[in-house]
Amino acid sequence: MKKTLISAVVAAVAFAAPAMAWEGKTVACYDKHLVPAQYSATKVLVKDTKKQYEHRNGRIELVVYPAVYREVRTQTAASHYVMREVSCKH
Repeated sequence: MKKTLISAVVAAVAFAAPAMAWEGKTVACYDKHLVPAQYSATKVLVKDTKKQYEHRNGRIELVVYPAVYREVRTQTAASHYVMREVSCKH
């Protein structure tokens, strides 16, 4: 019984100490914002431009097919959080 009472008093003092120790004042308030990752992109040629004669509508037409590219993305900066100052008024 005596050990239980002593441990209860110690626990009460331990939990009350941080609340009593706070004497500071708020100087600034911040919000956490996610900055997305940044990428650089390069183009890689898959298929070159080509011109080709085709039979269309009973005649021969010269058709141009544009080049085909593939985009390769490389991460230059990882995503991270920044703290932005906001008003402390709620």
